[in-house]
Amino acid sequence: MGAEARMNGGKALVEGIRREGVGHVFCVPGESYLAALDAFYDVAGITLITNRQEGGAAFMAEAYGKATRRVGVVFVTRGPGATNASIGVHTAAQDSTPFVLFVGQVPRRHLGREAFQEVDYRQFFGGMAKWVTEIHDAAEIPATVARAFQVARGGRPGPVVVALPEDVLTEAVLPEGSELSFPPRQDLRPPHPDPAAVAQWVERVGRAARPVLIVGGGTQYAGAREALIAFSERFRVPVLTAFRRMDAFPNDHPHYLGNLGLGHSPAQEVAREADLVVALGTRLSEITTAEYTIPHPGQPLIHIDVEQAVLGKVFPAELALASDARAALEMALEHPAPDADAARSAWIAGHRKTFEAYIIPHDRPAAGVPMERVMRDLNDALPTDAILTVDAGNFSGWVHRYRRYDAADSFLGPTVGAMGYGLPSAIAAKLAHPHRVVVGNCGDGGFMMTGQELATAVQFEVGIIQIVYNNAMWGTIRMHQERAFPGRVVGTDLRNPDFAALAESYGALGLRAAEPQAFRPALEDALKEAATGRPVLIEVTTDPEYISHATTLAQLRK
Repeated sequence: MGAEARMNGGKALVEGIRREGVGHVFCVPGESYLAALDAFYDVAGITLITNRQEGGAAFMAEAYGKATRRVGVVFVTRGPGATNASIGVHTAAQDSTPFVLFVGQVPRRHLGREAFQEVDYRQFFGGMAKWVTEIHDAAEIPATVARAFQVARGGRPGPVVVALPEDVLTEAVLPEGSELSFPPRQDLRPPHPDPAAVAQWVERVGRAARPVLIVGGGTQYAGAREALIAFSERFRVPVLTAFRRMDAFPNDHPHYLGNLGLGHSPAQEVAREADLVVALGTRLSEITTAEYTIPHPGQPLIHIDVEQAVLGKVFPAELALASDARAALEMALEHPAPDADAARSAWIAGHRKTFEAYIIPHDRPAAGVPMERVMRDLNDALPTDAILTVDAGNFSGWVHRYRRYDAADSFLGPTVGAMGYGLPSAIAAKLAHPHRVVVGNCGDGGFMMTGQELATAVQFEVGIIQIVYNNAMWGTIRMHQERAFPGRVVGTDLRNPDFAALAESYGALGLRAAEPQAFRPALEDALKEAATGRPVLIEVTTDPEYISHATTLAQLRK
């Protein structure tokens, strides 16, 4: 009898995960999946990261999926653990991230009785996840694990939830003498582009006077970066990136004209002037499309995405093509380049000049440390391939606008707009890319949601640099509050701890910058310390008057 035949459900589960090539698993331990937790004891090649709260664990797994373009994996216990982790499922759904949540469940004999911490996971996660399942027979574990990973990474990537009744994990997988087989890893082949549709796409691009490409995460998961650059150059099409996908195209390329995000930007003007919009590997979210106003009525749209269900969901398209982004681009590159068009080249060059001026951080007189000064120092001190992560919040507008993302996979941010993401995602990015500098960016409010994960970074010697921008308020909400109810401030002030001292108490290095000239030396000290594996937190005092990169509180009150 082989060792595999003696496996219980927990061991079979972890063996299935190992066979999927998973390098890191994130978790908060729980008694409902102790048999699976025990199985990690004997498995080489998987690093189990113990987190401090399930929301932080789920964020970390989701960000790890983004950073590696592989499936992020998280384990949490039943009931409260699952509900805490639901923020990761929601984020993975809206951000199209391959992600599998394994969650404990009550024993099978207790199901349906409202047992202690029982949750109907199919009902709870059904509207968020691509697939929700519950294993009722240990023999089903190998096939279920294989399918969970296949669904998570197939088509438009997204979250899968697998519920694990406690007694399934402790029972023998198969009777003694039987051999347990694990299905081979399977990847769904993406749809192959229709040559006639690709030819029509190329012809329309050649005929347009001002075509523009809006590219999203689908191009990144397809490994389409080089083909995208070649397409842009051959057919002379400028590129805009979807919300928080700034690193999908090199920002130093003369055809890059900006990111479509929150607030007014030059990129929106480019999109509105275009006489043909080509959306590639993006679902055209509310923020990317400026509340569904881009493309505007009458503006032709060509939409290309790996997921058939995305096409036509938001806007009708003149041409809709279900295809992997790389395959579509490579087929398009088989077509000859159109004749030179001086007017189009001049249009691109003019907007590029506007974009380059827009991203220069000019100091503004401000109390504390001006955010523009922080961005300039980051640009000067960080290597090109440094990875920046952001939380949700107004501070992120400066990180979006002023940092140039010339290297691939150099930015992580939640398109779902979830607070608490910045620190866990920085830890995940460093685990995924240990030889790259990683700088997390958080507001004071967002940091307090998952700041305890700094202890996780210390425990596992993850040398990140975490910046906390402290303006003592819920800045984004204050901005909307002042706009809607000027001068009637209620509920949006914060009384914060000493963040640098808090970092020291966790075992990290805590630094503080309260005036403009203090940030650069703190950053240089942080780079040296983080290189040793010790996490660093820099608390930056910012001026609450500068509520966003484009607006002051005084302007809102007028």
